[in-house]
Amino acid sequence: MSGQETRTRVLRVGLDLASAEGLCKITFGSVARRANLSKGGVVAHFPHLGDLKRSILDVALDLWSRTCLGVDTGVGGGLPSLIRYLNLWIGWTRRAGLPGSCPIAQAIVELSFLPGPVREAAAAAESVWRQTLIMLIRDASDKRHLLQDTDVAQLAWDLLGIYLSHHVSSHSLRDPDADRKAQSSVKRIVASIEAISGSAARQRQDGQ
Repeated sequence: MSGQETRTRVLRVGLDLASAEGLCKITFGSVARRANLSKGGVVAHFPHLGDLKRSILDVALDLWSRTCLGVDTGVGGGLPSLIRYLNLWIGWTRRAGLPGSCPIAQAIVELSFLPGPVREAAAAAESVWRQTLIMLIRDASDKRHLLQDTDVAQLAWDLLGIYLSHHVSSHSLRDPDADRKAQSSVKRIVASIEAISGSAARQRQDGQ
């Protein structure tokens, strides 16, 4: 096995372990056992445990991006693209083949227990999620699918809250109905947006 193959194997095993048990459970020993390597074999690629954990978060973020943003369905932006993203985001780990929960969401839950650099990496991943929502919401606003005075940051906050609530309900509380409830919450927010935007559009037409 080449050095690159070993590194890739270590990160995949670490990603699966973070998904199944959380980033706080990652140790050189736990990863080495599952990867059928010596601890020295893992340390050769990741001299510090924090390096390994940060790299696992990087791999998780890349997998999320490819799963939720990398599929071209022909949706032309605006509100349809926002809705499509939200539907892909909820439960994306199963489609990506991970054995448990979202490693990024789990790391956010564990933030209080993570060391400085790993904590910063988890916070940075959350920022990417938030900025993705803001970008999609702004695009919908630019296409007049939303009111022009929509509070973009607040709507992003609300939608991120649904995702994190889904994570806790599905993986911490083992609620078998978590997906449906999260999708229902998204539909309610979208329906409210569409109703308000539609009313505003009618008012503009009546005023012309």
